[in-house]
Amino acid sequence: MDRDAQQAAWRDDGFFVQRGLVSPDEARACEDEVIDRIRADPPERHAGEIAYMSGPSYLIYPETEPSPGAVNPEDRVSKVFNCHVEGAARAIAERKAIVDVVETLLGPDLDCFQSQFIFKNPGVIGQPWHQDSYYFRFDRQPQIGVWVALSRATLENGCLWVLPGSHTGEIREHVPDRRPAANRGYLEIVGEDTSPKVPSLMEPGDVLFFHSYLMHMSTDNVADERRAAMVYHYGRAGTQAETPAAAAQLSRVNRWMPVRRRAA
Repeated sequence: MDRDAQQAAWRDDGFFVQRGLVSPDEARACEDEVIDRIRADPPERHAGEIAYMSGPSYLIYPETEPSPGAVNPEDRVSKVFNCHVEGAARAIAERKAIVDVVETLLGPDLDCFQSQFIFKNPGVIGQPWHQDSYYFRFDRQPQIGVWVALSRATLENGCLWVLPGSHTGEIREHVPDRRPAANRGYLEIVGEDTSPKVPSLMEPGDVLFFHSYLMHMSTDNVADERRAAMVYHYGRAGTQAETPAAAAQLSRVNRWMPVRRRAA
């Protein structure tokens, strides 16, 4: 997709996909890196903790109801935050081909402020309709989500679904996800017409760029394979939390890292 097509899709739909922007080998190395860290400090050592740190950066959220076939520590994990500050995950966050695209959407002075490695293990539930900016209480809007597929994303294994054009509205009201298996922080948008939704079917190394107001969700994984993705969030340098309370809430899951500055 050329730049004009990207701009048109961004304006009209609030998202677009660039195929093969990351090599399958790099995608595999990123997933292996996160799994190695989890196995070195597994959830079982932190019984009763909803989320815990592993080393200097990783913030790990176990599944409320793990995969029925869980064997290894990573089979019990929902998300891992802050992977972008080091290693293979950082190399992807700083990738010129990715940051170049983000710059065309937000401008030249950019930070990656959050990342989430998302495990969607067999048998676990999806995340309901939401907008990322509901969680990102910042003074500068919007932000850009960059979803890097580390494995195949299919209808069966719980791919992402997006609602084209929903980025042009306001941030909607979100209510708690009442499902017993809902993970920590899961909220949902209700009462919206989501019938125009489309699936984001991806291969390892494909990258979805999406507006932080875009409504999106994922379905349950009914396949026998994991759907893995690394999601990076980029914002303008100098962005601040709206209030001290928001700053305190966001400080645990955000690690601001410069990825581009205009030449002096």
